[in-house]
Amino acid sequence: MTERSDELQRVRDALRKAMARKGMKNKPLAQKAGLGDTSVRDLLDNEDRDIKLGTLHRIAGALEVDIRDLVGGANTVPLRGSVGAGGSVIYEEVDDRTAPLPPGLGSNVEALEVQGTSMLPRYSSGDIVYIATDIRGVSEEDIGDYCAVRLSTGETYVKLLAHGSRPGFFTLRSLNAEDIVDVELEWATPIIFVMPRAARRRLGF
Repeated sequence: MTERSDELQRVRDALRKAMARKGMKNKPLAQKAGLGDTSVRDLLDNEDRDIKLGTLHRIAGALEVDIRDLVGGANTVPLRGSVGAGGSVIYEEVDDRTAPLPPGLGSNVEALEVQGTSMLPRYSSGDIVYIATDIRGVSEEDIGDYCAVRLSTGETYVKLLAHGSRPGFFTLRSLNAEDIVDVELEWATPIIFVMPRAARRRLGF
């Protein structure tokens, strides 16, 4: 069993235990959470099914439990700092902050807090984005993806990665601001999970 599947199974086991404590069955819980009648059953029985954080929020509310009882409050990853979605925010490393580990992600990830508005509506200031820790330069496979990118001059942004006008240079595209054209990058890595700021408030961090 992979690390990812282990984590998903742990969340399913925690949900089953919470349901048993509350005396809740699959269908009534799904209905109380405002989900489809078979949603909880499918989540528990289908091991290939991903578990979305928003769905867990609704289920936790219906069970009247803290979502950390389901996702595991002790399971955290480093919150490495702030990453700019605007034009001038510089990546600032921090040493003692953490972010919740989302369901389905292994421990080889870290988190960054978005600042700025140039990537609205996809990313908002205050969102947490998760990236892999094994970053090695810039991969051709990541062209066209939304990535956290570090410029050779030190700035770090959340942008849509594109080719530049010449080899070795890249253009960083925004959704509602001017592109950053023809820059050299130290690294780029795709965003693999996003925790909206509203979810952060519900989780209390």
